[in-house]
Amino acid sequence: PISDAVSLASIDMAARLFSTARRLVPIADRVLVKRVEHKTQTAGGIYLPTEQKVNEADVVAVGPGATDESGKLIPMEVAVGDSVLLPEYGATAVNIGEEEFHLLRASDILGKFEG
Repeated sequence: PISDAVSLASIDMAARLFSTARRLVPIADRVLVKRVEHKTQTAGGIYLPTEQKVNEADVVAVGPGATDESGKLIPMEVAVGDSVLLPEYGATAVNIGEEEFHLLRASDILGKFEG
């Protein structure tokens, strides 16, 4: 079915992104994401990259989580493969190979897309 194909495609994409960024492991409550690239299609069927900054990203790697005052680990609210909404500013750009990723604290993520 289509839903199986979609989930397999997203798993494949997450695996590919993870293998690219596997050298960088976020610490504490930090999250490594890759921005989603939206493209505009012309009437003739040609795809053009948009110049507009996209605030949607896919989670590539997550740290173990922050700790509270007693030293107890606070679990992360996002996981590898999640699609999230980023703030307009605040993430640190990280270039790994020829790809650009962004590193930010989990608390800076505005929301998580479901479905």
